[in-house]
Amino acid sequence: MKLLRELSPQLALAGIVALQISCGDSSGPGNSAASVAANSSTTLSAAPGTQVVELPSVVVRDANGNPLGGVHVTFAVTAGGGSITGGSATSNASGIATVGSWTLGATAGVNTLTATVGSLPAVTFTAQGADPCSFATTHVLGSTSNGQLSASDCKLSDGSFVDFYSVVIPSTGTYLFTQTGGFDTYLALLTTNVIVVGINDDFGASNVSTIKAILPAGTFLLGANSFDANVTGAYTLTSASSTAQVSNCEDVFVLPGITSAQSLQTTDCPVNGVYADEYLIFMVSGQSVTATMSSGAVDSYLEIFADLNSPPLVFNDSADGTTADARVTFQAPSTGFFVIRARSAAAGATGAYTLTLQ
Repeated sequence: MKLLRELSPQLALAGIVALQISCGDSSGPGNSAASVAANSSTTLSAAPGTQVVELPSVVVRDANGNPLGGVHVTFAVTAGGGSITGGSATSNASGIATVGSWTLGATAGVNTLTATVGSLPAVTFTAQGADPCSFATTHVLGSTSNGQLSASDCKLSDGSFVDFYSVVIPSTGTYLFTQTGGFDTYLALLTTNVIVVGINDDFGASNVSTIKAILPAGTFLLGANSFDANVTGAYTLTSASSTAQVSNCEDVFVLPGITSAQSLQTTDCPVNGVYADEYLIFMVSGQSVTATMSSGAVDSYLEIFADLNSPPLVFNDSADGTTADARVTFQAPSTGFFVIRARSAAAGATGAYTLTLQ
């Protein structure tokens, strides 16, 4: 699994369009421009010093509400210090006039652009000049968010685009996050200070990425990304809580601060005749974690690996030498993912246990 790529120091473009329309020189009843209005959103965003992706435009109509072509529309920057091209435009047969381009000012802040037609009230477009990597859209747990990767999004150092979403986890539990798109999706779950919690590239298909994680209450970030560079396109992001226990050798991501009721089952990972659940934890070099497995049904046994093809880095069969519980304290020798294996000491044993990470 690859980690979420490092954010590029260069800002990417970001924007949404707004449209307006202007008045014409036509004369005669019903042929004069009677109104001008935005043809699209008047609220935009882009990185400072870059062009908005979708161009502001307006639609001009006559007194009967019909689109009016041939009307002169003037676009002008009124705040933010940016610049435009094609500020003198003419409405087409659909009554629409569009500015040639709009580049925001070099410093972060509010930019405004107006479109005017004769003496009619001007239409104002507002663009917030901000780093697209510095903010996140809210994703409500249990809902569906529809998004679009575009050249205006945050661009990572590998050339791929990413949209960030903040999601509030109400209580400790198991949660599922899924990104589905028309491209090879890549989903990341992060802390709010951009430390990796979990990642997934393909989940049964290249255009589906799913993360299953046991999380404490708090706010987290989701990074809706593509595996390949310079990919754009629509996607959906969904989330849900889950009561399903860990099984079938699935990847489940965990963090310190959780307590989770689980069980060893015959559907768990078979390891030399022993059933086991495996958890992935991302740790920074020098970080410590204490894992405890307690059970009244099985003789608990804990192991932590850097690589399942290598011997465990630490292991424990008894927390205090007298109980069937197990406890290990581990300090990461390097930054990356480690595997916590919860199993029984005896072959074939099944039963409930509780995993706690501190």
